[in-house]
Amino acid sequence: MWFHPHAVTYVCETVSAKMDAVKEDLRGTLDSVTPEFLSTWDLNSMMRDMVVPKVPVLQSILRRAAQTDRAVAKNKIKDCSTACNVIITQLASQRSHHSLFLAAPFTLFLWTNGASRQTIEALYKCSLCISFTSLLTLLEKLAARCLEHARQLVRQPHVMCYDNINISTSIFVEQRPDAPAKVQSGTFAILYEVRNGNPDYMHLLPMLNRPLHATEISFSSDVRPTFDQMHSFQYQLRIHVIEILLDNCSNFSDYDRSTLRHGERHKMPRGYWTKQFPLRTSTIDESSITGNIAVINDVYINQLQMKHHELSDRAIPIIQLGFGLFHLCLNLVWALLHVHRGSIHQIGSLSYFFTLLDRTQLGCEHPDYHTLLATLMQILQGIVVNAWRKECGHVSLAVFASSDPTADKLLEIADKILITHATPVHEPSKKKRNHATLFEDSEPTDTAHHNLQLLTRDLLYVLELTSAISHGDWGCIEDILGNLAMIFRGAGSNNYCSEILHFLFNLKKIWTPEFACDFIFTFRLF
Repeated sequence: MWFHPHAVTYVCETVSAKMDAVKEDLRGTLDSVTPEFLSTWDLNSMMRDMVVPKVPVLQSILRRAAQTDRAVAKNKIKDCSTACNVIITQLASQRSHHSLFLAAPFTLFLWTNGASRQTIEALYKCSLCISFTSLLTLLEKLAARCLEHARQLVRQPHVMCYDNINISTSIFVEQRPDAPAKVQSGTFAILYEVRNGNPDYMHLLPMLNRPLHATEISFSSDVRPTFDQMHSFQYQLRIHVIEILLDNCSNFSDYDRSTLRHGERHKMPRGYWTKQFPLRTSTIDESSITGNIAVINDVYINQLQMKHHELSDRAIPIIQLGFGLFHLCLNLVWALLHVHRGSIHQIGSLSYFFTLLDRTQLGCEHPDYHTLLATLMQILQGIVVNAWRKECGHVSLAVFASSDPTADKLLEIADKILITHATPVHEPSKKKRNHATLFEDSEPTDTAHHNLQLLTRDLLYVLELTSAISHGDWGCIEDILGNLAMIFRGAGSNNYCSEILHFLFNLKKIWTPEFACDFIFTFRLF
């Protein structure tokens, strides 16, 4: 094999010459890593278009080394392209520390996912990352660019949102009177672009004049759902009940769902993404009125460098003008837990179901939201599937599925389930019970069935709310706002009931229709 040394030398010289061109293609400084670059960055497409055509020999060697003959012929799932591309970028970074087009984005990915400084420094030695010092410099540059983008947006219609943030510092702090806290609290603000926003709709004066002539909201015209809203909500519930059957009964796995779809009320356009502009995190505590004022002053005056006269006649929508959708779901499930908790001896109570499902950790006052929500949905699915088994008219759901029921038949049975199993019969008032004659025979009541009716009705509201949020359909949420206010009031959550009523008052009496439209469109994206 006399030609091996010559072949190796030729290949090495060829690869070395081509790697100089690759090094230049991947060359960049920290200033070239911008938010625009990161939003469109993709390793494989960049390497395929810019790098691989210049080093075909090296790419072939790496792919041959990464795969066996059998894998090349039969393995159609595992692809070695990413691994080979990463190796090429490592080699380019080893030749020049200015080759940052993989190292910088990958370091940001590790940092945002909580990688320690030691981990980043170790990967820096492997030419996979930039150093931790360079990372801090890059973060400063990216933050400055994000602020510049936000300063351009702030002169246009936008929505501002902020929330508290808690950052762990270290558990190993010096024990002295002025020692640093183990947790640093602060506030994080974001600006959102308003889609098709009109600056003329953001004037404050028209909204300051409307309260002078505004009337109080009334239950019949402003809180109680309209006929159209009730009809839409009823249809959504029918589809939910059918979906529970189709999802939990394997015999319906191939059922045609094309005619069983949720109706759209005011849904965001498909594929639309709201542009976000994060601002700097401050150490201001926003848990008080003074703190909220300080946060807004820091955002618009200090960070965005606006003047007071520029803000004097502009209405800026912020999430604090309405309730947070996550907190709405959180408080709703906690309120229902308080109402339906009962005891393990009460059939149909949540404590009874928690014991059956071995979820005793949910017995506390404020359990974990995600665990509680998943458990409530599991309970609802069990109740509804059992209702289908009872109302389908067959000995089993398998036999019912074999009868190939039409969509109209499923809708008819879903209506019956909602009436029989999710519509409780109202009890007579105490006054009427006291005036009942002693000779009247009182009909025995099925307490367990009544409890299940109440629980099913309330859990269907939770299902509709979470489904509407996940689909981005604000109209479905608006349809049940009045009912949610009544649920909160009945559960003793007067603050959240008042917050919903205050939102409805602003929506219908205070805000101009154009401002409300812009605010609602952006509000429903959260």
